Order: sequence, then structure tokens, then C-alpha cells
Amino acid sequence: MKIAIISQPEYFRAFYENDLDVLGEVREFQFKFTMTEGDFIELEEFNADFNFFFRGEFFPEAVLKRLQGYKIALSSEPFPNYVDGRLNYSSDSLSRFQEFKEIATKSYDYVFHYDKSSLPFLSENGLHLSGEFVFPVALGVYKKVDLEKKWDVFFIGRSTEYRERFLGLLKHYKNVLHIAHGVYGHDLVTYINQSKLVLNLHAENEISWEPRVQMLLASGSMLLSHKITKNDYLIPGVDYIEVDNNDPLDLYSKVEYFLSHDAERSAIAVTGLEKVRKNFDSLQKFKALIDGIQHNEFNKVYFDLERISDSKKITKRKENWCPRYLRNLFIFMKLRRRTR
Repeated sequence: MKIAIISQPEYFRAFYENDLDVLGEVREFQFKFTMTEGDFIELEEFNADFNFFFRGEFFPEAVLKRLQGYKIALSSEPFPNYVDGRLNYSSDSLSRFQEFKEIATKSYDYVFHYDKSSLPFLSENGLHLSGEFVFPVALGVYKKVDLEKKWDVFFIGRSTEYRERFLGLLKHYKNVLHIAHGVYGHDLVTYINQSKLVLNLHAENEISWEPRVQMLLASGSMLLSHKITKNDYLIPGVDYIEVDNNDPLDLYSKVEYFLSHDAERSAIAVTGLEKVRKNFDSLQKFKALIDGIQHNEFNKVYFDLERISDSKKITKRKENWCPRYLRNLFIFMKLRRRTR
């Protein structure tokens, strides 16, 4: 069996690495947004039985039509979703949804989204996907390693104004390592294992589930995370610690607490690690997905083009942030009052 994975490795290799090699001949093909039809000749010549595309909405339709094997898009971006019956979104997730609608012009056999909480929203807007595929972790690489702790707190992800509301105070008072881009694999695992605490912070103020959650948990450090969408796998307060999406001081106070309570921090890290090993094993998850496709267990993707073109417009929220220096001064004064 031949398996092709077409992705940006700095973002997606953590979900497979070399863990799938026992399934057959597996080859990774690097994708860049500037690639054109002529840049996929090696993929076509490889002639895979299963072609897995990350960010499938951006691939040339002419190439997809020439591929003989199954064509499966694995959707990775946060989209609007429903939380307690109410639509939850940000300008970021809304923009990503508008980009994703381009996938309706592509000839994929199956399209899966990583977070099932967005499936009802996608369906009511004409995008009837094949179901959920929760992104797993390549446990052969992302694992706990006993290393000396160099940093109090670690975060990987681009800077946004919203994120810096939470990171700014920590960067001022704690030993923080923040990597924006470009580090993955064994190098990333080393940095995670050299940190006492790791963070998952949303890019904007919404409830979403970033796949970095399970990647960080697999590497053995205790995780503090903004609220994520409800799922069948991870329990806040047990597998990780949830922090308030609207209160940077909540994150800061919990960092302070767990830095001084080693036993509690270690116990939560172990529980989260065990949960990832049980539920997010890359080899097992991809094997189950391939078996399910071979046995027709999933629905083929279906696009209602009329509904997609008429999909209701959502007004982007306006975030009314105060100037940064005033906001940081306000947070600092609150912190001083709490610690007196």
C-alpha cells in the first residue's frame, strides 16, 4: 500500500512523522502556497493508494483529477462552532471558513474536519463533510524525555494582540520561552521537555480546540489552556488546567501556583500524557481511518453549491482593546493588589 501525505511539515508532521511506515510505503510531499500544477509531478508519479492533503482547499483541481487513489482532505483550521447552542466565532475563524469554502470546487472523495463541534455549522452552510478526524500525535517522536528544566513556561505559536495580553505579564516576571514559528520534531520536543509548564492560547477570544493541545500533552509537561471545545477525550482539571479566556491574571496566578507545587504539576502531566497515549496514537488513528475508507464506513463528501453561495454572512466582531501600555498598567496594578 502506498500512502502520500501532502502538507507543510512545520505545522503537520507532528501528526504522523514516521509512525505510519509500518502501514506501507509512505512518502511526504511538501506543500507551499505558491506551488502550481507543474510542481506536483512527483506526487502524480508516486501514484499512491491513499493521498492525504492538509489544507486541501488550496490544491489545484487539475492535479486532483489526475490522481488515481483515494483523495482525502484533512481540515485543520478553526471554524465557527456552536457552544451551548450559541454560535461561537472570531474574525480569524470566520476568515478561515471563507477560505475553506473553496474546497467545494475540488474533487475529493472524503473531507474530514479535526473538531466535530464545527460540523453542524459547516453542514448548514452547504459543506456536508465525511465526519471528524481528530488529529493524533506521532508518539514515536513526541514523548516525555527527562531533561533539566530551563524554562518556567513554554508557548509555540504566532503572536497576536490577544495572546500577548496573556503572555506579556508572564514574560516580564517569569522565565518564558516563546517560539513563533519554524521549530518542530525532535527540536521542539526538547524545548517542551525543558519547560515546567506549557501553554495553549487561542489566537483570538473564542472557544476552539487547537491540535497543539495533544502534541504538548504527549511531550510530558503540564498544560494550561484557554477553554477548548467539548470533546470525548480530554477533561479540564484532570488532564490539563483550564484558564479564563478573558482574564490574564487567572493564567498568571495558576502559573505561580503550579510552579510552586511540583507534585500536583507532575501528577496532572502524567494523567494528560496517559490520555494522549490512549486516544491519540497516530498509527492507530490513521490505520482506523484507512480501514474505514476501504470498508465504506464513511460518507463521501457532499457540497450543496447553492447553499454555499447563499451562506449567511456573519459580521466580524470589533475588538475594542485599550492601548497596550494602559492595559498592562491596569493588569500590573491589579496584580499588586492581589499579592499584597
